[in-house]
Amino acid sequence: MQRHPLARILHWSIAGLVLGALASGYAITREEGFSLALLRVHLALGAAAGGLTLIRVMLWMTKGAPESVFVLTSRIEVAASRIVHITLRLMPLLLLASGIGMLVLSGKAEALLDGTLSGLSAFETLPPRKLHHAAAFLLAALTLLHALAAIKHRLQAPRRLGKA
Repeated sequence: MQRHPLARILHWSIAGLVLGALASGYAITREEGFSLALLRVHLALGAAAGGLTLIRVMLWMTKGAPESVFVLTSRIEVAASRIVHITLRLMPLLLLASGIGMLVLSGKAEALLDGTLSGLSAFETLPPRKLHHAAAFLLAALTLLHALAAIKHRLQAPRRLGKA
């Protein structure tokens, strides 16, 4: 399938939002003092990344997966590319669902909205928390792998004509 005109915009928008959500999520769990403002930034970035990813997945399902930008030379590369791209498309949705799950199960959505949430302790024992952190770690690792593969292919492999 030919790339949808919004594919590049969606790709880079989601990438930027995901990186921001990962960085802010990491900072929230590492800071000595709780920052409601940082949590709100994290939630906004994560929700936006999840929402745009949902649009991207719907395009993918209705229009088909886009062709690879780079020429892949082996079956292993093709298989690895498929697995990584499917996982990269689904992880933000899993993170969105687990994040919403934590808010719902904790009962702290109202406290978050009205500014009275005083820390993350209400989320620490919730089942979606471990899933959320594991999915974030996997997404960070796959994002790094994806970036390294793109750099490798950009430096070594021929590009498909007219693809970016």
